[in-house]
Amino acid sequence: MIGLEDSPKRDLWQVISLFVLVVILLIGIYFGETALGMGEISQIAVQEILLFIIFFGLNYFWTKQPVKLGLTVSFRKLIPISVPIIVIVLFILFIMLGKHTTHTMVLATVSGLGAGIFEEYLFRGIILGKLLKVFSGPSKGKTIAYAVIVTSLLFGCIHAVNSASQSIPETGIQILNAAFLGAILAALYLRSGSIIAPMLFHGCWDFTTFVVTGSTTLASGSTSIAPVIGLWVVFLLIALYYLRKSKIKEIDLKHFE
Repeated sequence: MIGLEDSPKRDLWQVISLFVLVVILLIGIYFGETALGMGEISQIAVQEILLFIIFFGLNYFWTKQPVKLGLTVSFRKLIPISVPIIVIVLFILFIMLGKHTTHTMVLATVSGLGAGIFEEYLFRGIILGKLLKVFSGPSKGKTIAYAVIVTSLLFGCIHAVNSASQSIPETGIQILNAAFLGAILAALYLRSGSIIAPMLFHGCWDFTTFVVTGSTTLASGSTSIAPVIGLWVVFLLIALYYLRKSKIKEIDLKHFE
């Protein structure tokens, strides 16, 4: 770890505290909602709204990590950065041509909005921003690499709480999927400078996977893991391409302080 002085140590402990707290809250809210007999849609909506309010308040009064909305790139540079978002939006338009139940569409929408807004606010907005300070050092490349890797791993691990409502194999796949997906989401935030970019991609991705598979777990109902592994490789390659050396130079880390 790179020079953990007083401020980076505080930032690190804040990251650890936020992660532990969100795990506890996710478990507590899930069992509370289950005990109340809440429906699937209301469970997701209430959970995501509550969590966003709690962590927005914690960030405002305690962690004080700026979550950026404004872009750091021109519209011309934003277009190639937005390619993953454009592709997933076009795919959504395509699948909308098919027949889907109202329940499926509403559930997919609520899942996409909830995950896109809250999870990006916490993991890319707050935690990635904090880890950029934790790993701050003379090498911008290493600072970004360490922060992205740790954020992505934490993002993957948080999905372990879903084992309470689904099988262990499904949960394992979801953990890995989230970890690789987290790398793209971090790259979108860093390259665009705006949390809106990863929010859009994340929300659209969860919406799409739910409509197609009936679950946010990619391999749900599949007899082969090979396509899923192939997708993880694609995720990783895209993230590496977006965060290649020539583009890292263009990222202004002070923007995220």
